[in-house]
Amino acid sequence: MQKFLPSLKTQRVTGSTWASIHSTEMDDLSASPRKGEATDPLRRQTGRLKGLSFSKSRPSYVQRWLGPRFTGWRVGVLHFAIWTLLVFLLNLCLTIVGSRASGDNKGVIFEKDCAEIKRLNTGLHVLINILGTILLSGSNYCMQCLSAPTREEIDIAHGSLKRTWLDIGVPSIRNIRYIQVRRIILWLLLGLSSVPLHLLYNSAVFSSISSNSYWAFSVSESFIQASECLNCGNVPDERRGEVLLIYMGRQETRGRPVGEIPETLDHLWKKARAGDLENLTASECLNDYAQIIQSNRRNLLLVARDTEFPPPEANPYVNGSYVYWGDKFSAASATGAMNAANAYSWMCSGLAMTPEVKESLTECSVLASRFQGNISSWRPGWYCPPDKENWRWEDCQFERWPVDYCLSEKAEQHCKLHFEPTIAVVVTVLNLFKAGLMFFVAFWVSDEPIMNIGDAVASFLRRNDPYTKNMCLASIKDLKKKGYNAGPRQWNNTRYRWKDVTSKTRRLTVLLLFFLSITGVATVFGFALASLTVNISIIDLGFGRVDARTSITTYLPNGVLVKAVLANIPQLILSILYFNYNALFTAMLMGYEWTSYALKRKGLRVSHDARGAQRTTYFLQLPYRFGMPLMVLAGTLHWLVSQSIFVVVVDYYDSWGKRKPGAFDPDLSAWKDVEGLETLGFSLAPMIAVLVLGSLMVISIVAAGYVPYHRGMPLAGSSSMAISAACQDGKVEVRGYEGGALGEQGSVAAEEKVQWGVVSTSSDGVGHCAFSSEHVEAPVEGRVYAGVGMGRRSG
Repeated sequence: MQKFLPSLKTQRVTGSTWASIHSTEMDDLSASPRKGEATDPLRRQTGRLKGLSFSKSRPSYVQRWLGPRFTGWRVGVLHFAIWTLLVFLLNLCLTIVGSRASGDNKGVIFEKDCAEIKRLNTGLHVLINILGTILLSGSNYCMQCLSAPTREEIDIAHGSLKRTWLDIGVPSIRNIRYIQVRRIILWLLLGLSSVPLHLLYNSAVFSSISSNSYWAFSVSESFIQASECLNCGNVPDERRGEVLLIYMGRQETRGRPVGEIPETLDHLWKKARAGDLENLTASECLNDYAQIIQSNRRNLLLVARDTEFPPPEANPYVNGSYVYWGDKFSAASATGAMNAANAYSWMCSGLAMTPEVKESLTECSVLASRFQGNISSWRPGWYCPPDKENWRWEDCQFERWPVDYCLSEKAEQHCKLHFEPTIAVVVTVLNLFKAGLMFFVAFWVSDEPIMNIGDAVASFLRRNDPYTKNMCLASIKDLKKKGYNAGPRQWNNTRYRWKDVTSKTRRLTVLLLFFLSITGVATVFGFALASLTVNISIIDLGFGRVDARTSITTYLPNGVLVKAVLANIPQLILSILYFNYNALFTAMLMGYEWTSYALKRKGLRVSHDARGAQRTTYFLQLPYRFGMPLMVLAGTLHWLVSQSIFVVVVDYYDSWGKRKPGAFDPDLSAWKDVEGLETLGFSLAPMIAVLVLGSLMVISIVAAGYVPYHRGMPLAGSSSMAISAACQDGKVEVRGYEGGALGEQGSVAAEEKVQWGVVSTSSDGVGHCAFSSEHVEAPVEGRVYAGVGMGRRSG
């Protein structure tokens, strides 16, 4: 064999992998061979060396531009930094364009057809949630990188009086007190900068809709055919003291501005004569006007044949007129569940509202749909004698006037897309701040933290941890028990499940957070459902649609910005849930990867430049096939939450299409001259989707917890100390390199395919388990093992 050594001695060896073996001397070429291998030491060693890559790996595109250290996790941070910068540029452009478009128009950037505004609003909120998910995921990734410990920090924790272990591969607050102050500050800044984003981002853009007040008049065909609006000026303008029947039996007296009814009738008569009113069937009329928020239409005439009415001189409404009844829908009164459910009560005005019968009747919103089954039964209108002192229900007449068809005044829609510059500026500045932090982490954080299991195993194989000797069977559960003693221990081949790799505290924290959140959503859903009147279908309320019946009418602070913060508090809670859910799932999958090393030999998955048989990863511990779906799930939930509770803005228009000031509508005046409704609204259908998806997430994580791991290896979890103990003295030194050094076996093994198992047995029968690139055997149940690191090799 010696005649071959000179050639080994004189051969020039180059490359990053060979250089990393630290030039220590080759020794102990007498290690036992694997089963089936050649027994000749040099042939065996030559076969091992073939598994290593001694030539320098070809640098990646990023490394050619930025240097050799840009591999693994650092490339991941750089990717997220670039994506965050792109999101910033997009936000900046949108902020500039939105501010210019809305600068002279009170935040309105578009005023268009309501259907188009709804599509734009939905599309923009989908975009916002995609961009928000990128920012959230990038922040989580960088925060995990910053909280990951270096080998020096692990050694300090292991060597402390408390023998503390640190978390590897999972987001961790446990590590914070052991990492450098600079990384703690960066970690805090990334986390704190996410809070305002979650509270504001979804409310940077919101939509408003218009609601029109209008009059409905029952007229005969002669009203349209007449050469003048006969006696329209005699229609009572000031009806002070006259008892008006409001649906559900409520009585009230109110006045009308002088000229409102005559002018409206004259306007409708002229448009009818000119053919400018749209002709609707009775059924179409019922459908189009049974709207709580009326954006498409305004005043209308309910027309029937002359034979259906008494002659004009016997008209109980206005003597000598072809107008037999009139009532008004006021946009301002359609707020709150009860008022909104009966907003268009004029449709049901023909029903007698005596105390005896009103209890058996439901809201007009429900009755209107029943009229569709028998349209001839729809006969709005009533008449009560004007004698206030001797007024009785029995004297009132109901089901007065039929409807053959309607003549409707089409209204221009005033739906708007609003842009809030203050919110947009705050979001854009924070976005830039996050991008700057991420670039700082990528370029100026020089530490090389241990990100995942592969990094930890490689580090502990290269340099054993002196604090975990003789603990090769130590598991994370053992280390959580105070007073764990090193030394021989009996191997029990216990069947572990995914949940066993995580602490009860972590599991209970996640489940408790989900329980409280789901309970909170369910409670809000219950109150919201109870606030609605009976027989209202959730499907009819729509998905994320503004509806006056689902607006919050209790006191809320003034200002869109404050309401935006209130509406987006659930977004912040959801982010906290996602962070903890992701960490729990990551820990479970860590256990799956860890136990797989007991089954077969494979290369370590590392977050830095991969060498030899090592594999690289950019997604830290979580595989892409799990990480990407979790990102999509987070984005979906954020969008569903944004559709569940949102800012509601309704602009009121009077029956002439005017807004305050100057609106010709006493009901708007009664509402303190408000121009519209500005509050929060909710949608029940997205809430149900959030409840279902949230419940499925809980069921999934609980079910996953009972998936069994492969037997044959103690669970290390995220514990740096348990991982270190599994790597103790797992080396077979290689002798034979004269005058130079190939390095210790641990360094070589870290770059080869490795497996965990029994590597040696001492003369007293105590075995030793470790990671090794050599042949290993499975530990035998009932036998004793410890980190003795000497004796005969297994196999």
